[in-house]
Amino acid sequence: MNAVTFTMIAYIVMFLLIVGVMQLLKLRGIFNDSHQPVFDRMVTEFALPAIVFGLVTTTTIRAEWILPVIIVNIAVVLAMIAAFWCCRLLKLSPGTTGTIVILSAWGSTYTVGAPVLGAVFGLASEEAALGNFIGVFGFALPFFTIGILVAGYFGLHERGEEFSLFPFLKNYFGSPVFLAFWLGLIVALLFEVFGLPGADIYEDVFTDFFVVIQHALNLLVWIAIGLLLRPVPARRFLPLLVLVTVIGLILVPALVFAGGYLAGLPVVQRSVAVILSAMPSGAIAGVIADRYGCDGKLAAALIICTYLISIVTLPMVVTMLR
Repeated sequence: MNAVTFTMIAYIVMFLLIVGVMQLLKLRGIFNDSHQPVFDRMVTEFALPAIVFGLVTTTTIRAEWILPVIIVNIAVVLAMIAAFWCCRLLKLSPGTTGTIVILSAWGSTYTVGAPVLGAVFGLASEEAALGNFIGVFGFALPFFTIGILVAGYFGLHERGEEFSLFPFLKNYFGSPVFLAFWLGLIVALLFEVFGLPGADIYEDVFTDFFVVIQHALNLLVWIAIGLLLRPVPARRFLPLLVLVTVIGLILVPALVFAGGYLAGLPVVQRSVAVILSAMPSGAIAGVIADRYGCDGKLAAALIICTYLISIVTLPMVVTMLR
């Protein structure tokens, strides 16, 4: 068993244990559907803003790393467009469409990506630092901005509410995630550009806090997925699983590889970007889908299945890159 497969299995086992425990607690009546919004809000109103703030203020930025981020973002946008038109062809509901779009475009780079890159290149390697940069600016921050907007848009249509651009944007720009992003950007500029004293002290103190919040976020997200999980009819589920798998686990890394090759990216940068783009669907995306009115129950089942499928696909991607 290679290091990538072992890392994936370790995370999936932890994930499934939490999901299984939550299912058992639901059967015993300790948790029920009324508790779901509580965990969703703890993720979106507390943990995510703290993570976004920490990512923006502590990530090292290098000019030579910007091109792979651009390529990744282009691949993500193309994946969103492909997923949307596939949903239109299948005549899916707005809530299901929003779920498929965000699960197809954004993988679990935050939870799984860093450990996998550590297993391939080493936790303290230059490649791991590059992966952190691509994960933040290529996947995480675009998802916490564009991804939430997409989920909110389709969620409104799923509820039958009239879409109005100004109130919609007003609510979004006042959300904790968006405010945390801009506040983090201001703090980063004060430290990096204007040389505000105390940057070293801030980083030392906040790094420990960031680690705690990271573990808390993983736990909250996995608990939320455990509460969301329901049986889904196979006739409905299997075509959607194939769609998400083909776009998220095959098309996106293929687009990143092709874009990196055409742009003349160094082999290491291209490899790191492709590995991150081959991650299973992000568990956070499932919570966001449910929080903003899309099909969270479908998202939970799809996320678990893409995690299991990635045990096969991700080591294959790493092997081909080598």
